[in-house]
Amino acid sequence: MIFDIVADITFLEDVAEPKRNGVKSGYAPHHQFPHLDWLASGFQYYQDEKLHFPGETVEAGIRFVSWELLRESLLPGMAFEVRESGRVVGTGQIKDIRGS
Repeated sequence: MIFDIVADITFLEDVAEPKRNGVKSGYAPHHQFPHLDWLASGFQYYQDEKLHFPGETVEAGIRFVSWELLRESLLPGMAFEVRESGRVVGTGQIKDIRGS
């Protein structure tokens, strides 16, 4: 599968349900980048099919629904929030840009 970006994602420890039950490859949260005033929907894919829990850091390949609006404004090293609507459930940092 071709990803738009590869990022390290850390799931926050103090997140209420459903994150306590874990997430797996295919998880589709929103992503908030500091320079944007809108949430970017994307699918996170992990290197395994295991469940990942609060407090863990995983490498994720991410495909964005709106990649054509994002591709020119994202850079390696950029930090972002992983959100479920109004709540932050994790943080991320871009390692690599792969989308064209």
